[in-house]
Amino acid sequence: MGPLTNRQVSPGMAFFTDFVVTGTVRGSDATSTPAEVTGLLGDAFVESRTGPGQLLRCYELVEVAWEREGDGWRGLYVTVQAHRLDVPLSVDALAAELEKAGFPLVEVAPDGVGCRRFVRADSRVGVLVDEESGQVLALTAPAWFAPGPRGEPSPWSRESGRDRIRHLVGLGAPEREVWARRRAPGEAEEAARWWWFLWVACRQLLPGEGERRFGHDRSVWEVLGLWLLGTCERVGVLDRTDAVCEIVRYGLLDPDAAVRACLDAVPVSRADVATRESTPYARENLVAVNASRAAKRLTLAAGELLPRLRDPALRAEVVAWLELRTRLM
Repeated sequence: MGPLTNRQVSPGMAFFTDFVVTGTVRGSDATSTPAEVTGLLGDAFVESRTGPGQLLRCYELVEVAWEREGDGWRGLYVTVQAHRLDVPLSVDALAAELEKAGFPLVEVAPDGVGCRRFVRADSRVGVLVDEESGQVLALTAPAWFAPGPRGEPSPWSRESGRDRIRHLVGLGAPEREVWARRRAPGEAEEAARWWWFLWVACRQLLPGEGERRFGHDRSVWEVLGLWLLGTCERVGVLDRTDAVCEIVRYGLLDPDAAVRACLDAVPVSRADVATRESTPYARENLVAVNASRAAKRLTLAAGELLPRLRDPALRAEVVAWLELRTRLM
């Protein structure tokens, strides 16, 4: 495989449908290390440093990116640059093949600058499409946009969100519940969008460890954040995996408690979890595949806290799950 040219020969529709269904290229995904990617895709790549502490590898259509984390590399994304194809890939053709396979795409709000956006939520693959031609421009995992309220523009201003959050952080639990009953929209879809809007506003204001914001210590913000995430989960904006990963990402629990939450949320045991060797990516296996995906995300979230764990039993359980990481789906 040589350096990139302006156009690349299409590898065939099966390549693209497989990427949407699995979120991987020959088993390589956004959680793979550079060494793992080399083992799966080979060493015929073009490599560049895209910024301080960032690494990009190009395998013709496929790009894999990492950022420096300690002594190693943390995966950022895998992108298939479909706009480089010699023959354009039609989103209608791609969607039809995925529908036939039982893995349909869902269209989310357009980006406002001439592109349509589609997503397959379970594999976390996003598809960017030229609005006029219908040509697929790129496929990326994990996608930065999502279906439902998370992928729609907010009808409320950022400043109004900040005002509400600054008010809420000063309330006790009973007062917050009264406030929510009075102000939350009655229609389910609008309510879901509203709660997600409030959580986004909250996470933008969360202080770092040791910081104080607006006269309140961090613990008060943590309580508010947990309440908002719990409500987002209850109204269906987030599933349990998403909610726990947000808890870890924004440091809303101490490390041991956060890891317990991760392990409690894993929907399958290590003995029963589906692996790439045991379970095909097929419609009839979707429940098992998605349980494996959830286990992988939660394991990686817990793994970020491994150096700070105090409980040796928790550490051992996380290490055991991490040993399965490359086999999970």
